[in-house]
Amino acid sequence: MITSHLSLLLTFILVLGANAIQYISTPFPKTNKDGSISIVTQEGKLDTSELDFEELFFEVIHPKEISYTFRIKLAKGFGSSFQKPLENVKLIPTEPYNACGSILNGDKIRGNVAFVVRGDCSFTTKAVNSENVGAAALIITDNDPLNEMMIDMVGDDTQRVVNIPSVYLPWKDGYMIKKTIDKAHSGFALLGPNGEC
Repeated sequence: MITSHLSLLLTFILVLGANAIQYISTPFPKTNKDGSISIVTQEGKLDTSELDFEELFFEVIHPKEISYTFRIKLAKGFGSSFQKPLENVKLIPTEPYNACGSILNGDKIRGNVAFVVRGDCSFTTKAVNSENVGAAALIITDNDPLNEMMIDMVGDDTQRVVNIPSVYLPWKDGYMIKKTIDKAHSGFALLGPNGEC
């Protein structure tokens, strides 16, 4: 558990850049009495209890208009973690976009990342439907333009098992990605080498 938290923190640090790496030199984890984890550095103790270790990043490399590194958050209580980076896979909006029923473009999504919008059914239903058509992972973007928070996606009470990683993407980023995909008529965005997702 500590090892996975440390690797996620290092991923977080690498995205921030070289200054963060210089500040957090030779870190080692320490579990506090309250269960939180602190990283101890040569400069002293960096308390990580306020850092959210389920936050990850993915990079879009095509279309160029949205070539950017986006912040995402891993679901809680359902889905798996990422076992390896997803490189050169497509991010494909599902049809229907809410993924609450049978996904009509499953043949295109197989082996790629399903891209769906929040709402109309549970997060678990969206994940199960995406997994059923062979998605390698799932990105759920918010449907509320006023929400700028990174929400916790939790499973429903159906006890269904989800075996693919499922992550949350804020509305602003999801809207921009979907709008650009639709405008380009490509039907997908390409995830790059930093895709953790």
